[in-house]
Amino acid sequence: AVQIVFRSNSRHGIGLKGFAGLRKVLYRTLVEYYTSGGGRAKILQLQTEIQRLQGESDALRKELADAAKSNQQYLQNVAHQLTAPLNAIKWSIEALRNPAVPLGRKSNLLSSIYDQGTILVNLIKNFALMSKLDADKELGQFGHKLERVDPLRLSINLANDFQPQASEGGRKIIVDTEAFDRIPSGKALSADKNLIAQALSNLLENAVKYSDLRSTINIDAVPVPFKNEVRSGFGIRVTSTGLPLDSSEIAQLQERGFRGKRARQIVPPGTGIGLYLARRIMELHQGAIGIKGHGKESQFTLIFHPSKIQG
Repeated sequence: AVQIVFRSNSRHGIGLKGFAGLRKVLYRTLVEYYTSGGGRAKILQLQTEIQRLQGESDALRKELADAAKSNQQYLQNVAHQLTAPLNAIKWSIEALRNPAVPLGRKSNLLSSIYDQGTILVNLIKNFALMSKLDADKELGQFGHKLERVDPLRLSINLANDFQPQASEGGRKIIVDTEAFDRIPSGKALSADKNLIAQALSNLLENAVKYSDLRSTINIDAVPVPFKNEVRSGFGIRVTSTGLPLDSSEIAQLQERGFRGKRARQIVPPGTGIGLYLARRIMELHQGAIGIKGHGKESQFTLIFHPSKIQG
């Protein structure tokens, strides 16, 4: 290292002329040092380090710009998603207040308000959950506790919640109670009920949205083998017939913000966070999301680890 020592007899240190002279001496000293053999190697090393840091800085700036753009698009999408059901509810209420609207029509309007309310509640829950997951919180930090959850009861309750929405297209949601009775017989899950309900709601919402008119959506229970585990895991499976899954997109369906090409064509607006949130919820429970497609039939399964099955 180069060490320059200077002294001054001035009570106030070096004056302006002294600083100018010091700068010239320092410059000459540094030039002499860095033009020597070892100095040139040091310069090359510094140049390489500067280039590396510059590259990292450029990459970080691009990442920040992309994140800002993505956040802006996400917020615009959120605003649109919330506005659509609110407007539908508003229009239905205005029609209900019109005395000229026949009673039969008013009954349909009330059903529509219920449907849009279900959509709105699910959206708000998703957005609230997203804000918590963005902070990378663990399950215990969500303010909820693991409890004993009856998967059959949960499936029936959610099927009833989404049936009015499904009925608009002549769809039926059927829960295979016998499958739940068999697997696991007389057992329950150790889980956060609110989070699991949100994950299953997201699967059902997609099934209703992308299934064929006058088709049936099935909810059943299936055993799921786990490697190096004696007992099987447990799955809540939602099966629907409609929009075919593109095999090249299946791996991306659980990524945040991703929507398949066909899905975007059929239902242009969408956040692409439903399956992402379901996956994160299952990961918090040491589980996963299973996805299979067979022609027009699609199966989405909430998979629970054997340790989450209670006797």
